[in-house]
Amino acid sequence: MRVLLRSVIILIGVAVTVVLAHLALIEVGREVVVLRTVNEAGETKSMRLWAVDHDGAVWLHSAGEHWHKMFEGDPIVELERHGVAARYKAVAVPGPYPEIDLALREKYGIADRWVRFISPDNDGVLVVRLEKIEGSAVDSEAE
Repeated sequence: MRVLLRSVIILIGVAVTVVLAHLALIEVGREVVVLRTVNEAGETKSMRLWAVDHDGAVWLHSAGEHWHKMFEGDPIVELERHGVAARYKAVAVPGPYPEIDLALREKYGIADRWVRFISPDNDGVLVVRLEKIEGSAVDSEAE
């Protein structure tokens, strides 16, 4: 019984360590932006994401199914980078987008490889191009 308990404790410790390493790998050492969207109920949702610059726009990538609904109709979103917030038109680009995958891999390195290993791309991939709305700087202190 003691060996079983010790094994369970070790297994839990390993699982916690893997989760913490995963979160640290995603958050530490590279740029993480804050994206704010407004849902149908008028509630603002914030999420921390990776972003890359490509072809004069900021790009976001996710394989989550919930993304499709968030970006229907090319909504206006707010993106905070380096402490500065601005508004953007979000244009959804369904399906794989190899140029963005490569840009993410170059920028985020092993962290990008790890995330794609844990959660590989599938048919639910949605890449989002953010087109800056001129004169759209937002006072992030006020929000």
